[in-house]
Amino acid sequence: MSAATLDQIAQKVRINPIVIVIGSGEATRSLRYRGKHTLHAVLGFLRNQRESRALVYSHRTNGQMLWIDVQTGVFCDLH
Repeated sequence: MSAATLDQIAQKVRINPIVIVIGSGEATRSLRYRGKHTLHAVLGFLRNQRESRALVYSHRTNGQMLWIDVQTGVFCDLH
């Protein structure tokens, strides 16, 4: 699957849930983002968070929820 465009990401950020994933491996935590739902605001939040990434809900396929990494546009599933 190809990466999402900036326009697609901005649209998803406005209307869908966003999850902040902090850390990696065993120490990974995920929290719901409760800030302003604009691409600019989410990217500004991430600039201040070193080990974080934001995932915005995209759609469901084959029974799994697919998310888009806001910074890279890569589709992924949240475990």
